[in-house]
Amino acid sequence: VHGSRKRHPRARTGQRALPLFLGGGSMSKASPKEPAKPRKPAKGKQPRKEPPSPEMRHVYSWDEFEGIKSRAACALDRVEFLAKSMDKFTEFKIDEARHQELILRQRSTPALHLQTALDKSKPGASRVFDKQRALLMDFGTSTKRLDVMNKYVFDQEGRKGKPELQAAKLASKNTKPTEKAYPLYTDLYDRPMREEGQRRMASSMAVMVPLPYEPPESALRHGMGAALRASGTPKGSDSKGKTA
Repeated sequence: VHGSRKRHPRARTGQRALPLFLGGGSMSKASPKEPAKPRKPAKGKQPRKEPPSPEMRHVYSWDEFEGIKSRAACALDRVEFLAKSMDKFTEFKIDEARHQELILRQRSTPALHLQTALDKSKPGASRVFDKQRALLMDFGTSTKRLDVMNKYVFDQEGRKGKPELQAAKLASKNTKPTEKAYPLYTDLYDRPMREEGQRRMASSMAVMVPLPYEPPESALRHGMGAALRASGTPKGSDSKGKTA
């Protein structure tokens, strides 16, 4: 037909053609790429830390290393002293409580004897710490710990070479454990349990004894008849063997 205009192919379907700069046609402008986001570590896993570079890593001298060994031997020795003293002190308090119980049950004038036992409590506890301190000092535990550390260092440096081994032996020649006095019973007894301005911790027991109490076997069958005692069923148990 003369004078007719040619329509765009999209016009036949009722759609309007879009300009190229608005995304029309096949030459649509691609969107710029977004920067990649850092991946989050999986749940429950800590992010991996980068190892420090050799320039940032501190290189210890032999004098610094020997000082670390000296302080470590002293600290380990004091930890052993406090741990052993705690065990001995716990046994002392158990024996003391048993003795005081016998006084209250068997003495005709328990108040007088109990006061005498209480007066001896603090000196007896102090002797527990004195014996443990004398034992460690006579045995030389801090020096022996330092000797074990030196042997380990000699073994490690000897694997690198003979010059390294000689340097380790020369550095440890005059090294001694750091001297720090063992705490006395009065130092621990008079030490404040809290800092100034803070609340005191609530006590869970009247007597702090870090040992679990287990009743003896005889207490489980006390007051039972001979036949029931021979059956092996503890007192307070039902026929199924469950304790009431």
